[in-house]
Amino acid sequence: MPTATDLVTDLPADFEVFGQAVATSMADLLGGTTGQILAKNSATDMDFVWIANDQGDITGITATSPLTGGGTSGAVTVGIQDALTTQKGAVQLSDSTSTTSSILAATPTAVKSAYDLAAAAIPKSTVTTAGDVIYATGSSAVTRLGIGSAGQVLTVAAGVPSWATASSGGMTLLSTTTLSGSSTSITGISSSYVNLLILIENAGIQTTAGAITINFDSLTTNNFLTSFRSDSTTAQNTSSGNIPLSHGQTCDVGVAGNSFAILINNYANGGSRKPLNFSGNYYSGGWKGIWGGGGYESQSAVGTTQIKTSAGTFSGGTVRIYGVK
Repeated sequence: MPTATDLVTDLPADFEVFGQAVATSMADLLGGTTGQILAKNSATDMDFVWIANDQGDITGITATSPLTGGGTSGAVTVGIQDALTTQKGAVQLSDSTSTTSSILAATPTAVKSAYDLAAAAIPKSTVTTAGDVIYATGSSAVTRLGIGSAGQVLTVAAGVPSWATASSGGMTLLSTTTLSGSSTSITGISSSYVNLLILIENAGIQTTAGAITINFDSLTTNNFLTSFRSDSTTAQNTSSGNIPLSHGQTCDVGVAGNSFAILINNYANGGSRKPLNFSGNYYSGGWKGIWGGGGYESQSAVGTTQIKTSAGTFSGGTVRIYGVK
C-alpha cells in the first residue's frame, strides 16, 4: 500500500512513463497535415496512416437526357433512357430488313441483306425513254424495248417482243357529234383507215315529222341504196345524193331512238367505188327495222358526211364515226 509520500514522489514519474507508452503505441495517430485523412495501413491493430484526401467533394449528381437518376444524398443510381425518334438514348440493334420500327438500329447483317436486295433489283438506268418496256432475255437477265410509234401494237416472235403496225380490225373513234337543226355536217374525216363505221344513235325529230337521210361529200347523185323494211316485202331502190335511212318514211315527232349503223368499205381509196351496208330502226306509226346495201359512187375518198331530216329539226341524237383498221 503506497504511502502519501509515495503518491507525492512516485505518481508524476509513473504518469510520465505511462504517457511515453501511449505516445509510442499511438504514434500513427499523431500528426498529419491539413487536408489529410486517416486510413488503415494494415490489418494490425492501431496501424493507421495519414493520406491525401482522394474522396473528392461531390455533393450531388444531376442527370440530364439521355441519363436518368441522380441525387444529392444516399446511394445515387444513374441509368440511360431508351432511344426514340424524339429523344437520345440507348439503341437496340435489329437484323430485320422488313421492320417498320423507328426506334431500332440496323446491324451490319441487316445492312448486308438490304444491299443484296438492292443489288438484285433492276436498275433504273435500264430504261431511257418514257414508254420503254422491260422484258426478260433469260434467267435473271433483262433488257429494254424502246417505245413504239403511234398505232403500233406489241407482238412476239421466237420469244422476243417487238413493235409492229396494227393489222386490220382495230377501231378508233374519230369524232362524236350531236345532231341539231335540219342538217348536221361532219367534216375532216381521217383517211388513215380501211373502213368507216358511222353510228347514228337516238335521233329524234321535233316540230314536224321528217324522213332521215345521209349524204357523203354533198353529192347530188352517185350515192345509191337498195333497202328493205321489216313491215314491207317491197325493196326500195335509190340513186340520188341522199340515202333514205328511214326508207323514205317520216319519223314521228317527239319519239327518240331512231338509230342506224352504216359501214363503208375501203372508204379512203380514191381510185374506186366504195360499197356500203347499213341497218337500223325508226319510228313511224310504230317501230320498223330496215337493212340494205349500196355504194358511194364517187372515186374520191370520203371526207364529209351530212345527216338530214326532210322536215322539222333534230331534237337530239349522237353521231359517232369510227375508223376501222
